[in-house]
Amino acid sequence: MFRFYPNYIMINIFLLFFLLISSVFCNEQNTQSQKNNWTKNLNKLTIIENSNTSKIDCPYGIGCECTDDKDCINSNCEKHFRAGYTCTLQNGDTFPHFISKDQFDELVDIYDFAGQDKYILIEMGATWCSPCNLLAGWFAYGEEDIKTKPFWKDEYNRIYDLVKNEEIIFITILYENEFKDTATFDTVYEWYSTYPDELIPILYDGEKLLHKLIKPTGIPAITLVDKNMKILNISTRGFNQSFDKLLELIDNEK
Repeated sequence: MFRFYPNYIMINIFLLFFLLISSVFCNEQNTQSQKNNWTKNLNKLTIIENSNTSKIDCPYGIGCECTDDKDCINSNCEKHFRAGYTCTLQNGDTFPHFISKDQFDELVDIYDFAGQDKYILIEMGATWCSPCNLLAGWFAYGEEDIKTKPFWKDEYNRIYDLVKNEEIIFITILYENEFKDTATFDTVYEWYSTYPDELIPILYDGEKLLHKLIKPTGIPAITLVDKNMKILNISTRGFNQSFDKLLELIDNEK
């Protein structure tokens, strides 16, 4: 005669539930404890000492109000349609010194990516940005949705290969989440979970410092810098100019 043993059944259900929760927790812990493999730049102090954008507090700092070029540390006072006249980043400037945590919860100095004899693309983006998601999907999974957009050019396929072959560096910096709240570690962690790519550092602009300095009018806004963090193409909107400039420079070096 078959008998039910409620206690036995409940114990097995409890054990199954415990094993399931433990598995999920362990997987999450393993992902968060993963260490990045970014190279450290032992000569970044030279970049800091020679930077013409090291001052960001007012007056004279990048992002501050101005009336004339002499009011700016980088001698570039420009009109911005949202903020009047401000000290504005320009080509030839040093990209601002920026430190934040990456998708592995490790503190990263953006100047550590300099000194590798590689061009660097720095993306300002947000998780609510549709083109940012398309670009990330292209890098992470080879998805081709972005290629259907009118701003896409076939020659940009080379950018994918350059990143994957580690010939250039691509960095994503997120400043807002899907609710347009200021980005946090959770923002970059979730972005990496959605678009896992161990070759692309993902940082968050938790105080919107870079957002204030670059003042993007459309995202992704991708800036191109050289191996010494000198800006070769500053972008406040889109990636076409920086992608075009990068390919031009590489072709001229052949």
